[in-house]
Amino acid sequence: MVTKNLSRLLWRRYRQRFWALLGISVLAGIAVALLDAETWVRHSPVLFADQINHWVVYQTSKFGSVSVYSYWLVFVAWLSGMLLMMQDLKENFNQFLFASGYKRQRIYWTKLGMALAGLLVIDVVTAVVQYLTYWIKLPQGTSFNLALPGFLTTWVSGLILALVMFAIGWFAALIVGQSGPLVITVCGFTLSLVGMVTFFEGVTLHMTTITVEWLAVGSWLLAAVILLVWGSFLFNRLSLEHNGEYLMFPRLRVPLYLVFVGYMTFIFSVNANDLQPALITFIISAIFGYGWLWRPQLIEKWHQRRGD
Repeated sequence: MVTKNLSRLLWRRYRQRFWALLGISVLAGIAVALLDAETWVRHSPVLFADQINHWVVYQTSKFGSVSVYSYWLVFVAWLSGMLLMMQDLKENFNQFLFASGYKRQRIYWTKLGMALAGLLVIDVVTAVVQYLTYWIKLPQGTSFNLALPGFLTTWVSGLILALVMFAIGWFAALIVGQSGPLVITVCGFTLSLVGMVTFFEGVTLHMTTITVEWLAVGSWLLAAVILLVWGSFLFNRLSLEHNGEYLMFPRLRVPLYLVFVGYMTFIFSVNANDLQPALITFIISAIFGYGWLWRPQLIEKWHQRRGD
């Protein structure tokens, strides 16, 4: 009964956001399908390549692009994770739930379950509309070769990638208490992460393509689970005392600082042939990270003046 009442309360709060996300996602799915249709070879008898018959992530073919699982859905998951957690903190909805007597762990997992279920519904509805658009735009004499191996593999890979992007935004919004720095932090980290993935894809490994793909999927899934479980641990210790500060959890300053300096140094020196770029990047990152995490920011001073 307690879980049911909490679910109803959360649904009343989130339903308008889910409906808005669904509407935007469906429109974007139609746009993606129309753009893909412009790349199709009109005289091709079969739209999909033979790759769709294998247990690998479907990319594209010489006959034209088909988004089996659109990257737009990954973006929706990334954005949703950040917005849902951020708005609950900014609008003191979590404080209301805490005061209502619900256990924090129940709140966290119920909220997370509803968010993931809502995103799954958005994915399915958007994909159905997108596939219908493909079918309507299908040229005369062309047929689909939508085999299950490539379809299922692509969807599993896409859902796990969307999950880890959701987890990044969700976790960051839990620990960062300022909207502007949160957006900058998440965007910067996500873009750098995409660059790192591209770099590692270019590294020659003594593995088959299928092995590399499944290794990447497993790594994404592990990262998502770690962030979501860690988020549960932090949510149970969430204090409104640090609301409005960059970090909601002061004890994370040191590990976050070390990760930031090490990560930035690695990014800007991974392709370097000498130690000078790494040393320069390390010094700049160390100074910037120290000022960002330990010194009062202008926005914090502004909040303090408004409070006075």
